[in-house]
Amino acid sequence: MKCPEPAGTPIDMNRYRKWLSEFTSYRHQITEGRIGQWLDQFKRNDRDLAARLLDCVDFINHEQMSTAFRELLSGIDGWSTNVAKRKGKWCFVAYSSSAGESGDEMLHKFRVANNLSLRKYDNLFIYKSDLMRANLGNDDTVIFIDDFSGSGDQVCQSWSEIQELLPGEPRVFLILIAASNKAIKRITKETEISCIPHKMLKDQDCIFSDKCCHFNHTEQTKVLEYCTKVDKNNPKGYGDCGFLLVFSHTCPNNTIPILHKSAKRWEGLFRRYD
Repeated sequence: MKCPEPAGTPIDMNRYRKWLSEFTSYRHQITEGRIGQWLDQFKRNDRDLAARLLDCVDFINHEQMSTAFRELLSGIDGWSTNVAKRKGKWCFVAYSSSAGESGDEMLHKFRVANNLSLRKYDNLFIYKSDLMRANLGNDDTVIFIDDFSGSGDQVCQSWSEIQELLPGEPRVFLILIAASNKAIKRITKETEISCIPHKMLKDQDCIFSDKCCHFNHTEQTKVLEYCTKVDKNNPKGYGDCGFLLVFSHTCPNNTIPILHKSAKRWEGLFRRYD
């Protein structure tokens, strides 16, 4: 979570320009008018709090994601673009349970970021359903690609299925742009996947945590009131994560709902769907 402007800082054009400059690459265009409409949904006395929420949004753009994917791959032992220097067989796979999920988009971004778009690298990129036929052994490596894990639910729930596809017991990695420490601990405990995030979100990144240093208890309670009106089932975001994280291509559902949710009398600034 980023540090907000001090309480009482004017919500003026300088502040708007800062937000616009940061959020400009979001998949749904962020404009001055849309930011103003989002702020107007708060009571007048709460708009300073709402503005500080926007200050704290940790927005990860396309360039940052590409940099993350390059750094993460280069740090894995045994990898080389030169097949003669590569240790064992390697497979890169989107971590998706169905077509069209973020893993598919991230796999393409990962491939481009690491200069693996040429046809000679096609054999490195396979579908999850092809893992069994790849006949991988313990000298080989499978790398799943996705953007984020907030609770670890999806990874842990699908592990038994993945394990059945890898009877030869190759090394298995999951490369992520970001993950919570809670998710990493759970994945490490419940699976044999080595999870490698570029950005780690800690307890203090949850706006509702006692460890959050940017918002006091009264402000946390006020934010939770708005979030509950927008999404009574997951007012703190999925898994009670309470994050203020946004990617250029989407906003995770672990982020607080007032930032992304569309509901009666509420429109999130970072809509997840068209």
